[in-house]
Amino acid sequence: MSPLDSVIASRRGEPISARERVYLYLRQQITTGEFSGGTRLTEEQIADELGVSRTPIREALQRLTSEGLVERVRRGQLIVVDFDAQARTELHELRVAFDQVAAKLITTKTSSVEWDSLYAMLAPLDSALTEHGEGSAQYAIAHLEFHLAINRAAFCPITSSFLERQAFLYPTDDYVQQSGHEPVSQHRALLDELSSGDLDRATTAVRIHALRGHGNTTLS
Repeated sequence: MSPLDSVIASRRGEPISARERVYLYLRQQITTGEFSGGTRLTEEQIADELGVSRTPIREALQRLTSEGLVERVRRGQLIVVDFDAQARTELHELRVAFDQVAAKLITTKTSSVEWDSLYAMLAPLDSALTEHGEGSAQYAIAHLEFHLAINRAAFCPITSSFLERQAFLYPTDDYVQQSGHEPVSQHRALLDELSSGDLDRATTAVRIHALRGHGNTTLS
């Protein structure tokens, strides 16, 4: 089964499209430096890696080109622009702030959050990890969708919809797996803290989680 085949419902009740999954994945790969500046992107190669048709890939690449993350060069070839360390650091700072706001909001409505649905998303993480490995596209997509689901639970549908349509406001690119930490158990622990209803526990947990992903565990 393709890593994009499963349908995960958003908080608005709409499925996340394959086009959106491809776009978010490619955008993350570029802004985290997994795809370095100058890397050539081809629809066929990406389709083989993700197991999807070329149509959502073509649409995602067009969107990334319009955002300036991909550029068209000679003979219509598409290459990744150089996303430097300063830009990645700024994006990470935005992610830390964003997650703390999400934690604050989710603790005000713990009784109405569908926690079973969020905990259920640990299963795709585990499956992707077991079948494909931590560095796979399958795991990256499952991990990204896990964090997107938390954010949708934290924000009301209107705010969530707005943020998802404003990519420059929504720091999904920084949701990458943290090295040196067991993937499934650490995300279960994160949900435990968020569902506690304790603001200090929730905000501390998301900050530690974010800082680990950036290679920094200092809570300064």
